[in-house]
Amino acid sequence: MFGNFRFKMLNREAASGKNKPEEIIKSLGIKIGMIVADIGAGGGYFTFEFSKNVGKDGRVYAIDTDRNSLAFISNKSKEEMINNIKATLAYENGFMLPETADLFFLRNVFHHLSNPDEYLHNIKRFLKKDGKLAIIDHQKNGFSFIGLFDHFVPEEMIIETVEKAGFRVLEKFDF
Repeated sequence: MFGNFRFKMLNREAASGKNKPEEIIKSLGIKIGMIVADIGAGGGYFTFEFSKNVGKDGRVYAIDTDRNSLAFISNKSKEEMINNIKATLAYENGFMLPETADLFFLRNVFHHLSNPDEYLHNIKRFLKKDGKLAIIDHQKNGFSFIGLFDHFVPEEMIIETVEKAGFRVLEKFDF
């Protein structure tokens, strides 16, 4: 029960206007039929939004290391009769998918990766040749949980890491 409350709170936070979820989703250019992977899906707010955008011909993989998170998303999918979401368990340095994806989405997850180089290599295995990787991470904001406990990775370091993994920056936004 406490877990479900936590996931509902995560979704409420993700949906908050101050976090610009509509702008984020619009910037991703998701289209009907796409395959999207939501890494660190948490409570599934973006997973469910992506599900609407890809339609019945598309698919969304909710990827997380937390089995309770995936159970929450699976149960909600069943309750709402949503058939294009697949809960996928991740392990420390990756995951397995049955197909390649058009888009990998990581929101406030990058700072949790213990080995980002290896994780990005795993993503690359499952990314279509013309696919995209979208990363949003916290910014240091002084005297707060994020700032005090280094709950973020500086933008320059993220860019350096993804470029070293063979990706290139196409666009930058300030969400």
